Amino acid sequence: MKKRNIFAKDLFSKKYHKRIVKPKKGKGSYNRKKIKKV
Repeated sequence: MKKRNIFAKDLFSKKYHKRIVKPKKGKGSYNRKKIKKV
C-alpha cells in the first residue's frame, strides 16, 4: 500500500498524468480510473 501510494501520488501529478496518459493509453486509462475513483 505504501509503494502504491507513492506511485499514485506521482501519477496524480500533472506532469506524470500527461506523460502517462499520452504514451500509455491503455494502461494509463486503467490506472487513471482506479486513482480517480479512490
